[in-house]
Amino acid sequence: MKKIMIYGLSLLTLGLSSCNGFLTENPVTELDTETVLSTYESLNKATLGAYSALNDGTWYGAGFVLSCELRSGNAKNPTNTDFTSGRYINEYSWVYLDSNTSGLWTYAYFLIAQANNVINNVDGKETPDVTTQDLNNIKAEAMFLRALSYFDLLRTYAQPYTYAPQSPGVAITLVVDKDARPARNTVAESFDQVVKDLLEAESLMDDDYTRYDAADPYSVASKPAIWGLLSRVYLYMGEWQKSADYATKVIDSGLFNMFTENQLPSVWGKDASDGGEVIFEVYGSDKNYYNEYWEDISWMTNPDGYADVASTADLRDLYEAGDVRLKLFKSHKEAPDHFWTTKYAAKDASSRPSYANIIVLRLSEMYLNRAEALAHGATIAGATADDDLLTITSNRGASPVTATLENILLERRKELAFEGHLVYDMARTGTSLHRVDYQGAADAKDIEFPSYRWALPIPKSEMDANPNMVQNDGY
Repeated sequence: MKKIMIYGLSLLTLGLSSCNGFLTENPVTELDTETVLSTYESLNKATLGAYSALNDGTWYGAGFVLSCELRSGNAKNPTNTDFTSGRYINEYSWVYLDSNTSGLWTYAYFLIAQANNVINNVDGKETPDVTTQDLNNIKAEAMFLRALSYFDLLRTYAQPYTYAPQSPGVAITLVVDKDARPARNTVAESFDQVVKDLLEAESLMDDDYTRYDAADPYSVASKPAIWGLLSRVYLYMGEWQKSADYATKVIDSGLFNMFTENQLPSVWGKDASDGGEVIFEVYGSDKNYYNEYWEDISWMTNPDGYADVASTADLRDLYEAGDVRLKLFKSHKEAPDHFWTTKYAAKDASSRPSYANIIVLRLSEMYLNRAEALAHGATIAGATADDDLLTITSNRGASPVTATLENILLERRKELAFEGHLVYDMARTGTSLHRVDYQGAADAKDIEFPSYRWALPIPKSEMDANPNMVQNDGY
């Protein structure tokens, strides 16, 4: 589908459009901010519309997740089939140049611009019908979205915090200035901003706040979503106690329950229901302007769709025969030796192409985050890493395992497969890649860590537009 592409941080401005639930019209990029964001209603609409960019094909709508799985050893481009479309070959073989790198840069900074305009215009808009808390709630949502955007940019375009905190991170922009030419902050400075935004969002948002006009209450920010993202960010920073503390906040909230062995095969792609694992997800809709249609993740992983991203034997061989997670892969009569994930099952099975909700944060990850943090020395009263792993395995029909760090990371791979985690987990833990079920370029079968290749190149469009931007080493 055709989209307006906005190249260069210096060109990003408002990014606001009228919306009904989520953006359905082309985003406007040159508007008078004071006029458009002058009321609570317009700010509220702008905040809700900002979520739509998460569904773009460069982000959770396909590329961000699938690139992670293809680069990590969980996924591959199917061979000896004649019904795939040939997409995602470069990602599988780690073939990246500034001209074919991830397009996340553009869309993440577009969302950041939207968030900045809400954050910087929300104060002082109280009326007899709009309280300070009402304004604080939408400001907290915008801060959550800005933090998530920067965090995903860091995972894509920077070396991990645990390896090179003083290396180039991303350009932190907190106001919209079309004439700015921002330089890159360090990884440490960039992570500090992510944490600062999330902590402020936590302090601003009402404990029971739920956006009234969202199609799916789990597709918008909430206190538990802020806690869950903080747990993940602190895990990436090696801040073990803080990661465990925030995972515990989610676990102890009582708002979420583990998917059971019987539930797990049928929960994917649909709107989340109360009492399940989903903390935050990207809402899939064919009415979202950013919906990718034929490029959607549900179509890319569907053997009756484009079928371009299938699982590897490396991954499937990790599961025991009775592990229900093996049921999350399906083959096709024309390719019985290939198996595709069902985690992006169509919300509407009759729709061609299909579309699905994409889970970003869920309860299982919180148990895994806490288990890893506890293994590194964090302490939580009444919690042990063994018990946290048992919570996972007992709900999956898998044998219990001792919570060594190796086993925790292995269980993390099995549980969160095809949800966009493994290659970033490998980077933050300094783990080299060694693939077995692999048919790509020879020099990408094994990727040692450290290497320049773990940070993707900044797009050429940004390098051309911004003379202060520094390219990553190796490109």
